[in-house]
Amino acid sequence: MKTEHIKLFQQEFNYSGQILPGTYSSALKTRLAKAIMLIDSMERFGTPTIPYIAAWRPDSNHIWYEFCGSKFHTMLAGNSVELANAFREQIISRSLYHRQGNPSTIVKIIRDKEQLNRMRSSLRRTVMSAGEVEAVYKVLANGTPVWLKDMAKVEMFDDDNIVLSFGSLVDVSNEMILQEALEETQQELNTNKKNLESLVEKRTQELQKSQLEVVSRLTQALLYRNDDTGMHGQRLSEYCSVIGSALGLSKGLVRLLRDAVPMHDVGKVGIADAILLKEGALTSTEFDTIKTHCQLGADLLKGGDSKLLKVAHVIALTHHERWDGSGYPRGLQGQKIPLAGRVTALCDVFDALTSPRCYKATWSFEKATAEIHRLRNVHFDPQLVDLFTENIPKIRRIYSEKNTGR
Repeated sequence: MKTEHIKLFQQEFNYSGQILPGTYSSALKTRLAKAIMLIDSMERFGTPTIPYIAAWRPDSNHIWYEFCGSKFHTMLAGNSVELANAFREQIISRSLYHRQGNPSTIVKIIRDKEQLNRMRSSLRRTVMSAGEVEAVYKVLANGTPVWLKDMAKVEMFDDDNIVLSFGSLVDVSNEMILQEALEETQQELNTNKKNLESLVEKRTQELQKSQLEVVSRLTQALLYRNDDTGMHGQRLSEYCSVIGSALGLSKGLVRLLRDAVPMHDVGKVGIADAILLKEGALTSTEFDTIKTHCQLGADLLKGGDSKLLKVAHVIALTHHERWDGSGYPRGLQGQKIPLAGRVTALCDVFDALTSPRCYKATWSFEKATAEIHRLRNVHFDPQLVDLFTENIPKIRRIYSEKNTGR
């Protein structure tokens, strides 16, 4: 463009850039001039956007505006050359949105002014590589926060070592204020949710602890009726924990089994002492009465909402069932007997054999172990007997430790 043409162009379009009067290629100048005329036409027709043309050199951090719409001047009050620095100084933050993951979700990345200044070079390289950019800037316009959505296309003029960014800014303040309010509300909800979940978990733990304590005291009192020390439940818990762990149950399930097992004989609260503590053999009628403690215990524990009481209910009902179907109260056979009942049955018999009772002498560890083997596939689940055998050292340690306290 000739000098006189440039002066006329500057007057008509309020142009104060550096490229048109500079020693740049005609291709660059023609492209820029056409873009400026297009922007001017858009403004005359009342475009809601704030158009601009930014320029920079790839090897420099300096950036300037070759042309800005009148709204840009009004918002930041300055000429085109000054506007780049003015805009940069008024930036509060920049938000970038991109999709991530499968299924994809929109991720919002926020950078403040200090971060943007440090990352300026890398951000420009990213824009040049992508050929476009879309972000939201939060800026101070006349002391008031304004959110501007920036949408720009980038063109590189290698011969001139110049990059042009043809962009437009859209005021999205209302939308962003709403979004920030929603995000703040969501954050408060998440915080309240976490606090509520923590409170519920704490209350649940306290309730479970109190339930366990009440049931423990009840079962301990019952155990004293036919066990001089009341240690049967503790030993049974230890033995069942060994078998449960050997089965591969999770720590939580092993703990649940351990806590529920002592309630296996809670139904004996309904059995008269004359029968429960009778020395010598029971009559068939008395034995039938003893057998009712399984159903009595299940009825006492039935209907509980906690996992502990549900497992305890199953154990109370099924710990006298036998693998071959000859047990009571329902004559269940094999895998139809719940696992917790099968585990408890084996450990209960072993501890009863090795403990003193009013109706029998104490069996030695070896004799009791042999009896467990003899009843494999008859009274007990063969897999559990095999696991019992594999863990004899642990069983013996519990036997020795617990029996010293008898």
